[in-house]
Amino acid sequence: MKRIALFYFISLGITFNLFAQLQEVDSLRKIVLIETNDAEKLKTLNKVTLLIREKDTQQGLKWGLQAEELAVQLADSLELGRAKGNLGWIYYRLGIWDKSFRYSKEAYLIGMKFNDRLEIGMALNNLGALYYQRKNYIEAIKNFQEAYEISLDIKDHFLTIRSLNNLSLNLSKVGELDSALYYAKSALEVNQKEGLMYFTSFTHRVIGDIFLTKNELDSAIHTYEFALGVASHQRLKTYEASIFHRLGKAYFLSGNTPKALEYLEKGIKISEQNGFQEELVNTYQVLATVYHSLGDITRAYQYHKAFSELKDSMEEEIDEDRMSLLQAMFEVEKSDAEINFLKIENSLKELEIQSVRRTVFVASVFVFLSLLLLLWLYIFNKKLKKANDQLKYKKTITEHQKKELESKSHELYESNKMKNRLLSILGHDLKSPVAQLKGVLDLMHSQGLTREEFEGVSHILKRNVDGLFETMDNILSWSKSQMEGFNVQLSPTNLGKVIRPCMDLLQHQAVSKEITINLNIDHEEKALVDKDLLQIVVRNLLSNAIKFSKKGSKIEIYTIIEDEFLKMIVQDFGLGMSEIQLETILNDQVSLLESSAGTEKEKGTGLGLNLCKEFLNLMGGKLDITSKKGVGTTATVSLQRMIIQQEQSVV
Repeated sequence: MKRIALFYFISLGITFNLFAQLQEVDSLRKIVLIETNDAEKLKTLNKVTLLIREKDTQQGLKWGLQAEELAVQLADSLELGRAKGNLGWIYYRLGIWDKSFRYSKEAYLIGMKFNDRLEIGMALNNLGALYYQRKNYIEAIKNFQEAYEISLDIKDHFLTIRSLNNLSLNLSKVGELDSALYYAKSALEVNQKEGLMYFTSFTHRVIGDIFLTKNELDSAIHTYEFALGVASHQRLKTYEASIFHRLGKAYFLSGNTPKALEYLEKGIKISEQNGFQEELVNTYQVLATVYHSLGDITRAYQYHKAFSELKDSMEEEIDEDRMSLLQAMFEVEKSDAEINFLKIENSLKELEIQSVRRTVFVASVFVFLSLLLLLWLYIFNKKLKKANDQLKYKKTITEHQKKELESKSHELYESNKMKNRLLSILGHDLKSPVAQLKGVLDLMHSQGLTREEFEGVSHILKRNVDGLFETMDNILSWSKSQMEGFNVQLSPTNLGKVIRPCMDLLQHQAVSKEITINLNIDHEEKALVDKDLLQIVVRNLLSNAIKFSKKGSKIEIYTIIEDEFLKMIVQDFGLGMSEIQLETILNDQVSLLESSAGTEKEKGTGLGLNLCKEFLNLMGGKLDITSKKGVGTTATVSLQRMIIQQEQSVV
């Protein structure tokens, strides 16, 4: 009964709040049409855009662009920052993330310049949302936390509730559920205390997600039901669609399958009517699970197929949008560097102008003070020398900064080159084995391939799929190291526990080439390593050894102890490398190598050895390689040895 009464009270409040907002929007709309004072019209445009941007995105975009144009005409920087902040959020809602980033960054910079703390907080929320889309939740939390602290200082309740909700959502994504629940409840308390209804449905949806993650199903269901009621009153169809599939999942997990299907069917209907693809994907996934549990394999397969196709399509679009966002960030950083360089040039020109003015002034004084010519010449020469010394000093600094800019430009060029190389790998090296596998499966499906024929090509498919797995794992590991970094956790580890899983994984490749792998290590010794990173290193070194070994050859893996280091050696007797190839591999300036074909035309990405060097450096180790063409290659991994000191008892 308490929950029903509370829902009635909030519903009534939402109704009055919506009525008041609609009246305010209509009133501001009329002012925009009849206002003749451009300054007042600009303020009204920014205010009405803020009110309508969540309900009517296209109308909000139209008014936001008008406000931006008018602010530029009036040279009103403060209102220009607010117009750009509104447009930044509208472009985010439209999924145009590169424009969203540019407008939000400009709004933030304008806010910083004029100390408009409200706009700084709003822009930080925009930027945090963009980091959320990139799944960089830590950076997003930093932005939302800063915005929340600003909101408390300026006592703006809208900004406070918005920041609290965003903090709650991102904290739930990184597993900090108690903190997420605290911030969500704080948002509700502010709403209740101030008599407001900002983002109420969103807040309860986040709380429901937290309860669902904790497997508190009854609490999750009640919270989602409440959020659904609020969303219905506010006519927020996106929130309704997002809550329907969550309710369906919660009821399914609680054992109420009919109720789950009821909400999931509603979710499909509203999502298809309004084009909510993200919510439709989630609904398909839950329906596939429900029908699978009911034993209805046909429907389960239909929904799973719909889920897979729509998800793949959305991921392609998201990848393109994320690439546009990265490109926008790169362009902004490049523009900042160019602006700094121009500022330096302007400073030099100002110094030159000052020098000219000084000379003119001295020449004028020379006409009127001819009697003091000797004294003036002495003073003038002294000042001129000092000015020249300053100019030389500034010039030296400028040249140094110019070299730094050229170095950074080269780094950006190399980064772009690396990006193109990775795209080539993704488009060619990964596509080929998948296409082969698809062709064989199509033949089997159409019964165009006999079992004997399939067994004849199965080992080739196995090798291609193993290579595909290794390539994908290397690319993902390299991408993570470049974009997010690794949380290295060193612990005493027996190398045998790392090497044997790698041997098992690559056993089929070795057997197909009749290669013998001999393992001879000291099982008593331990090294201080991160087990996951070392496993990537061992797998890549062993894979390379197999790749470049001849048929019927062998590979030796053994360890030796040198002082505080435990050295693991992987030695093959295959193709070997020339001195030029070895020098290229050991060059730390080369970040992406051109991969060579193996003895049976095996392909690679060129990332493997780079990952080995990078990960060993993170663990305080190093990689040494010796090789001779036609003789073979020896890779030596030096790791920190775990030395156990035995206590001596005193008699």
